[in-house]
Amino acid sequence: MGSYTELYIDDYPVLSSKSYVDPEVMTLFTESDKAVFTQKVSHRNPLVWGRLDDEEERFEKVHYYKSSVKNTIERLEVMGYTMAFVKHQFEKDVNEWKSFLLDSHSDELHESSIEEYNFLNTVTIDDFIAGFKELRFNQVPLSSSVSLDKFELSTAAKYLASDNNGWMLKFPCNDVRSYIRAFLASCSLDSDVVQDITEVTHAGYYNLEDKVRDDAIDTLLSGVDVNSKIIVLTEGSSDKSIIERSLKLLYPHLADYYRFMDFGLANASGGASALVSQVKGFVGVGISNKIVALLDNDTAAYVAKKSLEKINLPANIRVLHYPNLSLAENYPTIGPTGKQSVNINNLAGSIELYLGEDVLKESGEYTLVEWHGFDKSLGRYQGELLNKKKIQEKFYQKIAACEKDRSQISQYDWSGMQLILTSLFTAFEPN
Repeated sequence: MGSYTELYIDDYPVLSSKSYVDPEVMTLFTESDKAVFTQKVSHRNPLVWGRLDDEEERFEKVHYYKSSVKNTIERLEVMGYTMAFVKHQFEKDVNEWKSFLLDSHSDELHESSIEEYNFLNTVTIDDFIAGFKELRFNQVPLSSSVSLDKFELSTAAKYLASDNNGWMLKFPCNDVRSYIRAFLASCSLDSDVVQDITEVTHAGYYNLEDKVRDDAIDTLLSGVDVNSKIIVLTEGSSDKSIIERSLKLLYPHLADYYRFMDFGLANASGGASALVSQVKGFVGVGISNKIVALLDNDTAAYVAKKSLEKINLPANIRVLHYPNLSLAENYPTIGPTGKQSVNINNLAGSIELYLGEDVLKESGEYTLVEWHGFDKSLGRYQGELLNKKKIQEKFYQKIAACEKDRSQISQYDWSGMQLILTSLFTAFEPN
């Protein structure tokens, strides 16, 4: 018979693979999600194993990777599997399957094929998402020996459960991660996602100490680029350090999906031009990794970005400015005409402006932005936050305290960093 892995979402079996894990499924996890512990054999999932003897005292080593629905959704969306993408792919695959039904029976359609064609002609992805929920709620076993008539199921739910080969139920989709993303949409965010490899480990395909997730990812890196880490470029080493540490602190389950590269770009005024040059270099060599270049939200960065206007950037490269901040809409500045509060978005938005009000304020007052040279091409001045070094030091003290004790995170202002990280997560969403 062989040994199988099982992927469970909210304790419901949604995918099986023989002998080895599906590498694409393992992109949903990190090595820190791995768990090894001992439990009774009778605690195995009854939808897969049936009801085992409650008095069974035999114990086994359980070997699995576990995350939450919320974290898994966020990881999938980082890889580009948003619901908008999944819906588009679903519609495409449904149309291909309908064409197959027509072409394979061009002379005379069998009654079952006509019924399936008509069903696919009207069903929506939302119908299937509701069907996933029905299967879980009714605890429908995925076995050919079980009659579906004993359950009160919708047509979509019956269609999903009518294929018992363990591969994506019968969801009309060719991409396993799109299928998983659709199934996740039917679950509460705090439910578990578990890749159980206990049986295949017992069978000798893996050892308990193996880094199964990392090994699986290695097999993908030379293949489809969606499995590679997203490369993040910043204007300078300070930006890199601040964003990278914030990502690990605020979204530790997503940190492993990004690789921050430091090219030693020194100061803010020259950093934007150097970063744009790096982007041009990546375009020139045709690098296939997804790349996000993060520029400051200031005049110097917009001037530097102008040189990319005549370059047709490939779909795998995104060049973004830090997003606008609400606190920057009326921020205190100082210049030749004295002090005044103005909107400094797009004019003085260096990384320091995003480090939180608790860092920007001194004795209850915001650190001033000072105006410098005027750029004729854009018709704007360049603003520079004063005392940048001191602001960075305060931020590093804040983040170090939270890294030591994560319960302190909620005591500080992370709204600016949340904006930057959200723009990073959504960089490849369709426009």
